[in-house]
Amino acid sequence: MFELTPNLVHLYVSFIPVVFFLFLPAFWLYHDATIATDSWRWQPSMLKHFAIVPVVLFLSVALALLPAKDFEWMFFSSEPVDTPWLTTLAMAFAFFLVVWFILSCGYMFSIFRRTLAYHKNIRLIYADESGRKLNWVIITAALMILTWVYALIVLTVENRLTHFGFSETGVLILLSLIVWLVAHNGIKQQLGFDEAKEANAAITEVIKAQAYERSALRKADLQRIAAKIETAVAQDKIHLESDLSLVKLAKHIAEPPQYISQTLSQHLNSTFFDFINKARIDQARQLLATTDHTVLDIAFATGFNSRSAFYKAFKNHLNQTPSEYRANSS
Repeated sequence: MFELTPNLVHLYVSFIPVVFFLFLPAFWLYHDATIATDSWRWQPSMLKHFAIVPVVLFLSVALALLPAKDFEWMFFSSEPVDTPWLTTLAMAFAFFLVVWFILSCGYMFSIFRRTLAYHKNIRLIYADESGRKLNWVIITAALMILTWVYALIVLTVENRLTHFGFSETGVLILLSLIVWLVAHNGIKQQLGFDEAKEANAAITEVIKAQAYERSALRKADLQRIAAKIETAVAQDKIHLESDLSLVKLAKHIAEPPQYISQTLSQHLNSTFFDFINKARIDQARQLLATTDHTVLDIAFATGFNSRSAFYKAFKNHLNQTPSEYRANSS
């Protein structure tokens, strides 16, 4: 494209700062909306994430308006610029490049930290993580940092490390990979907490109570609620419902979700995710040992939504696959 339309190079380089400074907060806000425990809405306070964009836009417009000769001199010539205006623009471009790198590290670190906390939280609420986990976000964030470092090396050493794999082509390949990861995974990613509005309020309370370890329950209350949970599993077989969540269990036994979460944590030494999946695996063990149903049929019969989720849970609990367990128990 650059070969066919040389003028595109001028626009591309000029507006790279704006695009990159827009991408950081946009990706952060997308992540914020995905992990929100309540209905996410745009707030005027979020404009602070874009505070630097107008300044960067002014720089981009100034670069775009440069005569072609000055633009070539500034970006593609080995001779240093010596006019006051070009020197000012060059220093501004370098300054914002460093600022952008620092902001990138800050945003990516925040996303990484919040994602780890989010993964712990969904295990408090759901028995199935499928479609909710954000491992791809962690991978993308790490790849972004790698790309920024790689690009800075290429910019600094120019073509002196080409034989080591550092080139402008490598930067474009890494950027294309980031775009593909965000587009491919971002579109199909479901919201982390997609319950009804009233349920989301309960979810928020569960997470807050867990975070601050607040408990309003006495030992007798913990024992009473634990008995109701175990009855729901042993007699009502509620764990076999594939879409079971903490909120649904709370409605079933008529107890507040935060009390159930505290009971699981403090009295049963478990999380909702681990407790329900252990009950499902125990049920699956019986079926594997006493029936000739296929592994996939048993996975669906015991509440799992996919073969992969069943295998992962089974291996985590018993350190062997369902097929290995069936062979050893026959």
